[in-house]
Amino acid sequence: MATPKIKEELYHFIEEGDAKLINMLYAVAKEYTQENYALPGKPMTINQLKTRGRSAKARIEEGRYTSQDGLEKEMKEW
Repeated sequence: MATPKIKEELYHFIEEGDAKLINMLYAVAKEYTQENYALPGKPMTINQLKTRGRSAKARIEEGRYTSQDGLEKEMKEW
């Protein structure tokens, strides 16, 4: 659904909603605007990303990785 249509429907929900719905929408909106998904440090360059991808591929080809089963066994020991 396109953003303008969603906004229109949300407006309708707000206009017709009871206190419980209004409080829920408010809580979601407030929490969303307070989230900060930025990670510390500098972003990777495209060359760094490509290098990491090549390194990961080489490790996989060499068999240096953890399988799903291996990971699950390892997690049980945590």
